[in-house]
Amino acid sequence: MDSLTGTVERITFYNADNGYSVIKIKPSQRYPSAEARDGTIAVVGTMPELAVGEQIQLTGQWVDDARYGRQFRCETVTPLAPTTEDGIVSYLSSGIVKGIGRRTAEKIVRYFGIETLDVLDNQPDRLSEVPGLKRELARDLAQAWAYNQAIRQTMIFLQGYGVSSKMAARIYEHYGAESINVVKEDPFTLADEVYGIGFLRADVIAQNMGIKPDAMVRVRAGLSYALSQLSREGHVYVPRPELIERTGNLLRVDNPDLITDVLTQQLFAGELIADGAVAGDGVEAIYLPLYYHAEKNAAEALRRLVNTPSRMMLEAEQLDWPEFLTDLAEENNVQLTDQQQGAVRAALTNKVSVLTGGPGTGKTTTLRMVIQALDAQ
Repeated sequence: MDSLTGTVERITFYNADNGYSVIKIKPSQRYPSAEARDGTIAVVGTMPELAVGEQIQLTGQWVDDARYGRQFRCETVTPLAPTTEDGIVSYLSSGIVKGIGRRTAEKIVRYFGIETLDVLDNQPDRLSEVPGLKRELARDLAQAWAYNQAIRQTMIFLQGYGVSSKMAARIYEHYGAESINVVKEDPFTLADEVYGIGFLRADVIAQNMGIKPDAMVRVRAGLSYALSQLSREGHVYVPRPELIERTGNLLRVDNPDLITDVLTQQLFAGELIADGAVAGDGVEAIYLPLYYHAEKNAAEALRRLVNTPSRMMLEAEQLDWPEFLTDLAEENNVQLTDQQQGAVRAALTNKVSVLTGGPGTGKTTTLRMVIQALDAQ
């Protein structure tokens, strides 16, 4: 892999969604075969958002583009701290930190000199010493510098594992300064806690980090992902044997014992829930907690509804239903099949009823007659 060091001269293109950038840099040494007339080199690839005047170190490879000529396609980008006072002024006033313009940067560097960046990193309270710099501005600049440096480090770290700049910013917004530690410890946590990062994205990050396919953290996340995928097919639970098989196929892990062990740990920790009274034949039904509690609460609500006395239902039981249904159909100029008549009667004589059927089977007409029947009472 090749390396390249230089100063950012222009940002030709930057995509905030995926970090893809086209920039021009002034290299620290000559590359005649790749330099444009102004001495700059084109660099393309996924990068954190950079600023003009920033010094960077790149790794990647040289490529020959049929349209644009020789370019450097970068794999990683590492911003470098400037080493001269003029460089520090340019760096601070490049827009990298909101609130620091050229004049403010010159004030700070004039006072601290070459030690400016060290002060900003380790003794930001000393900004209040700068003559002519208001205390409130000094405090705001110190906070902005700390935030900017932390998020840039996070974005550079995550960029190495295929995370876009926009997604890295979302991760940082969620975890703050702990972002890097969280991802290092368990990248699948992102799938559970950060909106927009599902299992598949977290799995790519984990693979890029070198996490083994049969690692327990991956199996744990895979079990939850398998349940989530099956829920999209309408299943609120999955029988235990089927879940183990589906998870193994999904992760391409041929080790049912490992998956069973991880599942047992998740059940013990309450991350998943098992119910032995649902699937039958002594097979446990495995739920995500969200769907278990939703189903349980729905059942309890229906039970309360069924057991609550209803005067309307008692009155409906006293009706002469053949005559009532005939009059209802005539008044609304419709013809009801025996099945539709039964559905109308069931809706009025039961606390809970379910109306189902394919397209064109008369559900809408039936429901309209139920409403008219209720109005008629």
